[in-house]
Amino acid sequence: MSTPAAAIPVFSPRLDEILDLMIKGEIPNVGRFCGYCYTPLGKTDERCAHCGTARAEYAPVEKIPVECFDLYRGMRKRESLIVNSFAYLGLTIGLLLFIALVAVAVYRYDASWWMLAVATAVFIVGGRVFAGLLGGWIGDNIGYDYAQRKLAIEWHAYDAAREEQRRAAAETTTSAAP
Repeated sequence: MSTPAAAIPVFSPRLDEILDLMIKGEIPNVGRFCGYCYTPLGKTDERCAHCGTARAEYAPVEKIPVECFDLYRGMRKRESLIVNSFAYLGLTIGLLLFIALVAVAVYRYDASWWMLAVATAVFIVGGRVFAGLLGGWIGDNIGYDYAQRKLAIEWHAYDAAREEQRRAAAETTTSAAP
């Protein structure tokens, strides 16, 4: 391969999109995919545009293996867990701010309606803003980076096992030949 594996993301953007559609059941698991990274290939492509693997090195496959779907689902679950955790942290901050403002309204302003209204507005708007900032911005970046690093580790383990199977199959073929 011309490009070191560490220099490219595990899944190409196109494969990421296709895996998502396949998992949702919107498209079938049929096509022409790179035999190494499973990125979709054109009919005449001699090399994968994503990983640079030549067709002669890894023959194209017609279906993406189940293990690839498992890796993809694991990546998405990790991303989702981190993003949602940060979003709930934002909601919690909004709730704590609301409780503090209600306490101020009750003990300092004799439960004035305007202060309780401000506290409620802060809860509704602030909770949404904090959840959006923490979950949608900070959590998204952290979740994506973490999930990609973990996916790369899992992909290398999958690739090593796949290479071992290829070597064993090649040895069996050469030892069986007369």
